[in-house]
Amino acid sequence: MLRGLSLLTLGTAVACASGHPADPPAAPGSMAPRLTRFDDRVVLSWVEPDADGVPALRFAAREGPGWTAAGTAFRGTDLASDWKDVPSVAPVGGGGLVAYWTLKRGHSKDARDLMVAMSRDGGASWTNPARPHRDNTDTEHGMASLLPTGDDGSFGICWLDGRAGAKSEYGDGGTSLYWAEWSGSGFGDEKLLDDRVCDCCQTSAARGPSGPLVAYRDRSPSDMRDTSVIRREGAVWSAPAPVHADGWTLTACPTNGPSIAARGERAAVTWFTGVNGTPSVWTALSPDGGKTIGPPVRVDGGDPIGRVESTMLADGSTAVTWLERKGKLAEVRVRRIAPDGTPTHPVIVARTTPAKTSGYPSIVEDGDRTVLLAWTETGPKGRIHAASIDLP
Repeated sequence: MLRGLSLLTLGTAVACASGHPADPPAAPGSMAPRLTRFDDRVVLSWVEPDADGVPALRFAAREGPGWTAAGTAFRGTDLASDWKDVPSVAPVGGGGLVAYWTLKRGHSKDARDLMVAMSRDGGASWTNPARPHRDNTDTEHGMASLLPTGDDGSFGICWLDGRAGAKSEYGDGGTSLYWAEWSGSGFGDEKLLDDRVCDCCQTSAARGPSGPLVAYRDRSPSDMRDTSVIRREGAVWSAPAPVHADGWTLTACPTNGPSIAARGERAAVTWFTGVNGTPSVWTALSPDGGKTIGPPVRVDGGDPIGRVESTMLADGSTAVTWLERKGKLAEVRVRRIAPDGTPTHPVIVARTTPAKTSGYPSIVEDGDRTVLLAWTETGPKGRIHAASIDLP
């Protein structure tokens, strides 16, 4: 049931917009939706149990107003299927698909290996999985983001990596951020982007005018957990740069990562913070591919849970989705930020639960001022849903 498409209004604070159901061929119990777009190709992936209860990474491609039949990229009892470490099947240049997921390693609840496989026939067959990381430690490798880097099918992937803790004398090395790039025959050398980052917040990557842009939740020696961005120009990566000095310090991971979107010279970073005990969601715009970032604009309605994602539209505006607390429920909301930083009225897309099992909503461009959203409805008959939404 696509309950959100009544698009209820909350006084004058939330605008009403037209919406069109676009549910994928996902089964009850499906979760962890992720929408990805490359040029005019859109793919939605998710995790669902098969008839034997074994979790499987499933996917379908957007075809007109609907979807192709669902395919399976990977299934296995060791597939790490939770709400935060979301796998994906993404389109890349040359008509290919790339799937990535994490596998549980040994008996540790946290140790995982990041696996990547490719398909050149629409997902009918897949290459043997490869790991972008070359260490062999029983530590975390996950929270990955994949980014196509060329029209030839090349791509890069960033991930959170716990090897420093395993190799340090007292296990206090912390979590790091790494990047590796696929050139067609295998992964190149791993690149350490930041040696100390938040342990379990999602990463995000976008194509900037000069190379990849990576956004993530950083972690200072004093446990300040603000959002940072790293840029690559040619072969050179920049130093981490804070998006905004929130000053949010806490000793636990909030499991609430940022999102970065880019188009041409423009870029936008969206993030959640709980500084001073006040949860809030913000977007900051960049006119020059992340070199300089303007003042942040508040996006939420006053009581956000966070779990943000964003996409950039053809006119240079940014569409942001997040979860907003509403009584005992949560609302999947979306809002457009105009190129000059002016926020339009937010739209309620659907209702779900604030519990962790509702996960992150996902969003991609679907037209000039239209976006495609996917989210998880929880409960005994819960599953993922999708809708195409016209924004004010």
